[in-house]
Amino acid sequence: MTKARRTRRLESLVEQAYDERSDAWVEARDRVLAWLRRQARGLLHESDESRLDVSHHRIKTADRTLDKLRRRTAESGTDGVRTVADVEALVRDVVGIKVLCKSPRDQALMCAALLDEKRRGDLRLVRHKNHVDPPKESGYRAHHILLQVPVAGADPVFVEVQIKTRLQDAWGELTHEDLYKPGAAMKPGAFHGSVGRAMAAMLAAVDSMADDLALELEGSLDDSAVPVASSASNADEADAATDEIEVRVRTTGPRFALAVDERGRQGLIPAYAVRRLVGVKGQIDVDEYVRVNDVLRARTKENDKGFYFLPTTLLRGLDTDPPSVE
Repeated sequence: MTKARRTRRLESLVEQAYDERSDAWVEARDRVLAWLRRQARGLLHESDESRLDVSHHRIKTADRTLDKLRRRTAESGTDGVRTVADVEALVRDVVGIKVLCKSPRDQALMCAALLDEKRRGDLRLVRHKNHVDPPKESGYRAHHILLQVPVAGADPVFVEVQIKTRLQDAWGELTHEDLYKPGAAMKPGAFHGSVGRAMAAMLAAVDSMADDLALELEGSLDDSAVPVASSASNADEADAATDEIEVRVRTTGPRFALAVDERGRQGLIPAYAVRRLVGVKGQIDVDEYVRVNDVLRARTKENDKGFYFLPTTLLRGLDTDPPSVE
């Protein structure tokens, strides 16, 4: 078969694929997006959902699919592309979703959820490529997870999910990642490669520092980190704290809430203080009791770990009974 005839056949098959399979691709994309968003809410306890951004997705344009199909057939030296199924078997990232994470720890959480067979249900894991540890030679870092998604009345669809930190994604924007892909119009030289790898290493170091900072913050919110007065010393704590003031909750989560007072000072409301306020024992999720825009009366407390608001009264926000605690 001549090269021209082979090209025309590939063009025809790609056109046929988009005519016949577009609806199935959209359905599969939407299924995986919905699944990822449910996981994000569960993993983050519905707090600070921006930590896992599941808003980026695309279905490749036909010309990009054709370009990749040509490269794949040229690399394999085969003329075995005869059907739409063959097109999808060779170009398995026609449907793509990108999850952007605030930190490597959040990235690991989402990756673990996708690799958990019980969580995935009927989403079948086809392949997992770990480009984080180790990264690609270019410096590219991400997890690529390929799923096969059942679709009603049609053959299953491949969906590729890329899980990146925001800094890993920024590296691609800053270095024009497309330059490093096979078939790129421009070929990066040794200088471009060394700069790209150096930038990737620096951004990875910042990612690691962000994780360290988050862990330190969580450590500072342990009950042991903020001295809790015993019944014998409650009066001493009250004397050491300031008079009561009103504070408004800005953000909330399972371990703590962040509030601000009328002077613009920001303070953390730790779980132990909320637990004591609502009169329950055992571990609690702060965001089940304290919500954004709630107004509390609180005393302030400061130590070498941070600045805290210790609530004494919740003025608004608990219109319903608090959840039961076993």
